[in-house]
Amino acid sequence: MATARDGTRYLVGIDVGGTFTDLIAVGDFGVDLVKVPSAPDDLVGSVLRGLERLGGGHGLAVADLLGNLNRLVHGTTIAANALIERNGARSGFITTKGFRDTLVMRRMFRENMYDTRAREPEPLITRDNIFEVEERLDRGGDVVTPLDKDAIAGIAAEIGRRGLESVGVCLLFSFRNPDHEREVKALLAAAAPDLYISASHEVCPEIRDYERACTTHINAYVQPATDRYLRSVDAALKDSGMAATLEVMESNGGVSDPATASRRAVNMLLSGPVGGVMGAAFWGERTGYRNLFSFDMGGTSCDISLVQDGRATLSTPITSTATHCKFEGWDVLIPFIDIHTIGSGGGSVAWLDDVDALHVGPRSMGADPGPACYGKGGESATVTDADLVLGYIDPDYYLGGQIALDAERAERAVAEIGAAIGSSAAAAADGIFRIVNANMINGIRVVSVEKGHDPRDFTLLSFGGAGAVHATALIEEMGIDRVVIPQLAAGFSAFGLLCTDLHRDFVTTLHGAVADLDIGGLNRAFAAMEKEGRRHFGEGGGRDIRFEYAADMRYRRQSHDIRVALEAPIRSRRQIIDSFNRAYRDSYGYLLDEAAIQLVNLRLGAYRICDKPAFKARRRSATMAAGAVKSRRPVFFTERGRFVRTRVYDGHALRPGNRLKGPAVVELATTTIVVRPGQNLTMDRYQNYVVTRKGVQP
Repeated sequence: MATARDGTRYLVGIDVGGTFTDLIAVGDFGVDLVKVPSAPDDLVGSVLRGLERLGGGHGLAVADLLGNLNRLVHGTTIAANALIERNGARSGFITTKGFRDTLVMRRMFRENMYDTRAREPEPLITRDNIFEVEERLDRGGDVVTPLDKDAIAGIAAEIGRRGLESVGVCLLFSFRNPDHEREVKALLAAAAPDLYISASHEVCPEIRDYERACTTHINAYVQPATDRYLRSVDAALKDSGMAATLEVMESNGGVSDPATASRRAVNMLLSGPVGGVMGAAFWGERTGYRNLFSFDMGGTSCDISLVQDGRATLSTPITSTATHCKFEGWDVLIPFIDIHTIGSGGGSVAWLDDVDALHVGPRSMGADPGPACYGKGGESATVTDADLVLGYIDPDYYLGGQIALDAERAERAVAEIGAAIGSSAAAAADGIFRIVNANMINGIRVVSVEKGHDPRDFTLLSFGGAGAVHATALIEEMGIDRVVIPQLAAGFSAFGLLCTDLHRDFVTTLHGAVADLDIGGLNRAFAAMEKEGRRHFGEGGGRDIRFEYAADMRYRRQSHDIRVALEAPIRSRRQIIDSFNRAYRDSYGYLLDEAAIQLVNLRLGAYRICDKPAFKARRRSATMAAGAVKSRRPVFFTERGRFVRTRVYDGHALRPGNRLKGPAVVELATTTIVVRPGQNLTMDRYQNYVVTRKGVQP
């Protein structure tokens, strides 16, 4: 473990997951990783305990560590959990008279048209807590009916009587003219100072009434819990000596300050998993792997995303806009990194249905009680239990020996599944292993094949504590040439938090035919958003602030848009048309030459550049991998249909240039790599473990 030196400045990333809280420290000493169990009832305590261990490894008290920070970036699932578990705030909603049922009526389109069992999610806000107010704007933003201000006082009183904690405000065409929403918010704040108020012109000021209402009501639902948590963790860190400003990961792949994150809490729905994707894009850009699957298998779930040409991809459902996605069945009208999540993690439970068919997930045992092998009261067989029975995991070296696993409990739990289906414990464990792998293969297909990409053109970047046990089997099934496992695989999402910049998205609806566009007005709209970006970050940013320009565009009569990157200033309509044609052809493979092209929204991404980790290439070592062999043990391989006596390597003893052949197991303190028969593992010059499938040259 590295020791502290005078003048050392740290970058610290903290990723609070459902099973473990991961902390990464980066400095001139290199990179250190600490994992501590997440305490669901005391997440702030988990963070502080992790910091104690992280600082202790450097001979530092927590106050000294926090006092020498350049950055501290935090990713959390607090907003997502509030929505998934339906334990958000008791909320109200205020809308224009006549639009009370917008959230229930939704859109005419049904994604599951042929699924007779498909159900839309239950409303987060009950109909009796949705209030109508007399007011109306036309589509240009001009007032048709003045706001009934007296009615707001009555609504505020009713909100107080009902004990509602937050309220969303979404009035018709407020993205054109937010004056009425501002008045409603001001009147509510004066009448109820402690009320959380989410106004649509602040949350998502763009066209599409239902999606805007949906996003606003989600923000109202998750904001109180998110705000309380961020205030709590920020106060605890400052009380412990933090000198830096806490940065919070958001779903668009950037970070923001706690106050901004709290106001737009809906932006934090993917705060946890996005860190790993941004880390994958940053890592791939600098190590030569520009086309990647970001594959994060942790204790509860598996998050899969596509990185193309060094950039994470935004969610682009073909039946919707290019800039919003669904979360738990709800439409969210903000830029999201495209992540496909499945219930396949180390804690995922194996179970039998009514006809004794074996399934794995999505239910998870989490950290408490955890898998049966944890010995904390869990009795259900999980993926981790199966991996232990198959010999992939050493029960005495889990988390580097910090946690001793009970192999007998795992064997009993898996054997119970086996007895029910008439097989041995080993065969049942192999069945669990193969089924969870099949689930993850389907997940990879969702982000690749279903969107027109050939998985064989990509490299699999595997991280998360459980990923490297399974990823090497996936590449054989899918024909992917190689899987790369970073040394910090078990904490890579925490590392990825540090690979980000401060980021704020701005949008202006400018709906109309491209042929009729006022180019000067378009550039003025971009300039106004640039001004807002500079104001948001502070004028001192100078060259540290950069902008990215884009537009949502479509053919006339289409209901879905595509995101089109632009270069500003815009000089001609032809420039816009050519950009649209390139983007549309890339997405769909053809153009509609006779159709008119429409512009819907202008978008500006504002970034303030932050300190990030540096990558250092190492020299090839003259040592041999054989010197890293630590033991041998029986390991089950499906390819052989039996247990095979297998070499076990100390992953920390391998050096750049070392190469070994499978079957083998490579153990690190926080993850295990299973090299299957016929595969090769090489440590590259960045100290990544690169496993190539059978028949592919390393």
